[in-house]
This record gives sequence, structure tokens and C-alpha cells, in this order.
Amino acid sequence: MHDAIALLSELGQSDIDWIFDTGVTQHENANEVIIRERKDPDALYFVLEGVVGIYVSILGDKQLAILGPGEILGEMSLLEDRPASASVVTLENSLLLALPRDKLQVKLKEDSGFAARLYKSFAILASKRLRERVDTLGRMIQAKAGDVYETTAVWQRISNAIHNFKELMEIADREALKNDGVVPPELAQEIELELKIFWDFMNSEIGDESPENVYVKEDLGALFRGEVLPYLLLAKTTERFYSKPRGYAGDFFTIESIYQSRPDGLGRLGPLLDRCFLNLPSSRAIRNRRGLLAREINQVIAQKEGSAACITSLACGPAAEIFDVFDQIDDPSRLMATLIDMDSQALAFVSDKRDKKKLKRQMKLINANLVYLAIGREHMDVKDQDLVYSVGLIDYFNDKFVITLLDYIYRLLRSGGKVILGNFHPRNPAKALMDYVLDWRLVHRTEEDMNRLFTSSAFQRPCTDIQFENEGINLFAVCIKP
Repeated sequence: MHDAIALLSELGQSDIDWIFDTGVTQHENANEVIIRERKDPDALYFVLEGVVGIYVSILGDKQLAILGPGEILGEMSLLEDRPASASVVTLENSLLLALPRDKLQVKLKEDSGFAARLYKSFAILASKRLRERVDTLGRMIQAKAGDVYETTAVWQRISNAIHNFKELMEIADREALKNDGVVPPELAQEIELELKIFWDFMNSEIGDESPENVYVKEDLGALFRGEVLPYLLLAKTTERFYSKPRGYAGDFFTIESIYQSRPDGLGRLGPLLDRCFLNLPSSRAIRNRRGLLAREINQVIAQKEGSAACITSLACGPAAEIFDVFDQIDDPSRLMATLIDMDSQALAFVSDKRDKKKLKRQMKLINANLVYLAIGREHMDVKDQDLVYSVGLIDYFNDKFVITLLDYIYRLLRSGGKVILGNFHPRNPAKALMDYVLDWRLVHRTEEDMNRLFTSSAFQRPCTDIQFENEGINLFAVCIKP
């Protein structure tokens, strides 16, 4: 979950109002230094749009991380009252909310309740980041961790599976050398099947159903990562998931690549491994949801009986399902679509495709921050919608923010309109791979979870319907506004 949203979720509405009333939005060009190492930051920063890089001079200004919308910067320097330990530089034109440090310090002194809530939020963020660093350290000393677990039955099973995985990769590489650099089709099919078994095995050993405690899972997950990640980084799709060039794993280009399903990668093994990943049930589930949503949109159009259906897509990404619908209907004027995303590059991608298809009148693109919209700090002229939906969004956020988002969606809908929210289900067989190897950690939710969220929101009722795509991995919670 994005750090800024995690922080805001722990605060009260009056606290949030003060932050946004006091904060100043800053438009920064690419390559601007926002925080300079060994200097006191002027403010606490929230990334609203764009991408920033984290750098440390002792490593030769090597980029340590990329952070995107929804992240927070400068809180550790504020807590410790020390200069920044790293520099933060914009990697593209970005929009930040700057909360002046001097005003924040006065507020903390004068308002003990606000201080307690903010410090609790910082403590939660610090704990989360510490866990991530411990995980990184575990990967660095994986050989030692192997010594700890080498006598256990679970480690013996994992060690054997990893050995077989590497042996399979060696066989594939040798055969590709004999075949003009391409793994023979029959062998590629065999390897794809074996790797699916390997991912299923990983899920059973360190996934949610594993009897091991969370610390053992983290250690064993780090061992898995250290052994198999170098191979997976050869594949185009998994490399992008891991490197997160837009600050998070499932950005619009990554999702579009999964939709297109054209294997690519480095060397002889890259395209093979990319194909294996693109054919995983979780990847097929992402492609399936495109068709499911297109059918839902078509149903809404059919029910309008002549008047235009008004729909809104939150965090629209590549918006492939909407283009699919326009390709299917005879009269484009039957659909009016509003597409919202905080990633300007995603909207530029959609805009280019929209204009080529001459759909500018039918598709309204809005570059907006959903956090701002949901908490009422930003407004847009959208109302009386027949359908509001989102996929690949709420699995990044905690329950509290999802309920806030549902309240916002409720206000957008007309009476009788419906919302559809997609979420990965815990039975996702690639969950351990996503959690421990690709560092793509999502909040997986059950049917009961979705019913609870809707009941706690302005809808005040369980889901009207819960659907699944054909793989049964992505659920879609549907609710009608009374």
C-alpha cells in the first residue's frame, strides 16, 4: 500500500483537512532535487503525480528506489530531527504536496491529539519499511539463512525444487544453443508445465496456507528470490513488475503488455520465461477481466434503451475494455465514458488511442488523484453515473481507504446505478511468487471481505452480486445503489 495513503488512513478527517489546507502543491520539472542528502528538508512531501528517484552519494549516486504517486518523503528526517539520509530527485514532471516543516512542528506542539495520531502513523510506516529492509538483508545473507534451515524438511523440499528449476534452465539454454538461440517448441511446452508446478509448490510451502509462521515464510521467500529472480529478470514482463519504473508494479504499460501477451526478454531464456509468466493463471485472470468488464458495460448500454450510458473508470490504466466496447457497438454515441487516472503517461497512452479511433467526444480523460477525490479535497463534474468501476486498484489499499472510496463512488452513481470493484482472491496460485519474488504485494480479499466493506460504506448492504473471471482468481464485487 502507498505510504501516504497508509498515513492518511490512520488520521481523522480534521487532521487530513489541516494537512491539505496547510500544504502547498508544487509542480516540479524532471531532474529537480526535492530533498538533498545531508540537508534538512523544508517540508514533508506527498507525491501526487509523477515519479521520483532515491539516491545516496556513498554508493556513487546509484538509484536505490523509484517512488510514484501515493508515496511520502521526508518523514524520517522530521522524526529524528536530522538531515536527510538520501537525496530525492524527480524523474519526470511531477506534482507534490509540500507540508512546510516549520508549520508542522508548531502543529505537533500545540495539538497533542494530532501529534499522537501522526506519530502512530509514522511508527506504522517505519515498521513496514524496517520489515522490507530486513527482507532485503535476508536476501543478501541467503547462504547463512540456508544454513539455518538446511536440516529442516521444508528446506530440503525447497532446495530440491530450486535445484530442479536451475537444472531445467540449463537444459533449456543448451537446447536453445543448438536451435539458433530458440528453445524448441516441445521443450518449451514441457518447461512451461514444470514451472507452473514449481510456482504451485512455492505457494504451498510459503503461501497463505503454509503452516510456517510469517518470519519463516519471509526467510524462505528470500531464499527463493535469491535463487530464481536472476532468471525471471530476463523476462520482459517480470522485470518490469520487479523494477517498477512507474513506482508500482501494475502500471498501465505492464497491464497492456499482459493484455497483448507477446513474450519477450533477454538472451535465450528471456522469451521462454516471459511466455511462462504470461500463461500463468494470474496473468490469464488479468486478461479475462477485460472481457468480463466489456460484457458488463455492454449490458449497461443495452439497459439504457436509446439514451447514452454514462460510465466512469477509476484508475483506468490502458482502458482496453472500453475500447473493446466501442469496437463492438454500432453507434458510439450510446456510451459516454469518463476515465480517471493519476498517471499522466497512462492518460497520454489512452488519449493517443482514443484520438486515432475518433472517440474524443465519447471519452473524457481526467488526470486526478483518487485520494484527493475520495476525501473531498478535489472535485470533478461527474454525477449520475450508470456504472462506476475499477480493477487493479483496491488491492493496493487498506480497508479504511476502500470504504472511503466506496462512499465517494456512491455519490457518483445515480439511483439504480452500480459499482464493480475487482480484487485478487486469496486462492491466487501465484500469490507467493508475487509476494516474495516479484515484490508485488497486494491485499487479497474474499467474498466475505467484500461484503463487509460494502456494508460498512454508504451502500450499507452486502454486495448485490460477486462474479469471478474464468480462472476464479479475480473477483468482481457488484452493488446497486438503492
